[in-house]
Amino acid sequence: MTATRSSEPVFVSQIELARDLNLTDRRVRQLVDERVLPPARPEGHDLELSRQRYRLFSSGSEREWDLCFDEAEDIARIAGELDKRAFEDDAGLEDVKAASIAIQRSTVLMSFLTACKSKSDAERKMFWNIWDREEGQALSALLAHAMKLMGKTHLRTDDGELIEMVPPEERIAKKRPRPKKKRGRAKASTRRR
Repeated sequence: MTATRSSEPVFVSQIELARDLNLTDRRVRQLVDERVLPPARPEGHDLELSRQRYRLFSSGSEREWDLCFDEAEDIARIAGELDKRAFEDDAGLEDVKAASIAIQRSTVLMSFLTACKSKSDAERKMFWNIWDREEGQALSALLAHAMKLMGKTHLRTDDGELIEMVPPEERIAKKRPRPKKKRGRAKASTRRR
């Protein structure tokens, strides 16, 4: 597996991907759900990346797996460097975007390795929860930073909901009021003796 590609990715539909990999449409969905194949983007499935992952999953040699683990380490290191760069004083939106892409790419690869190499379903789910949480926290911080760089304070969701973006350094932990316990009288027994 290589970290760089020489040409632009080709995106295909799920049916086209299934045909290319000689799988059923249902099996492609299962492999995406199991994080063996990368998730589709709005433009479709990345054909070459899906081919590489499926080939490695189905018939990869020990040497190829070692190269994939090396690539995962490199991508994670680069993602960390880009994330750090995105928060430097002279960073711009392009730096934030580069960090976001790198973090997502790293998480997808770590999820793939977890899907293929975990010893049990419990182990797989535990690591997926870790990757999802870490990715969510990193992307949330990047989004808040991008909003700050653009001078925006609110974000409108696809549903039309308006969300206030508060940078992590401005968040104040608020104590939630505890529900008051109701003190009731002890009920008298209604049983006859």
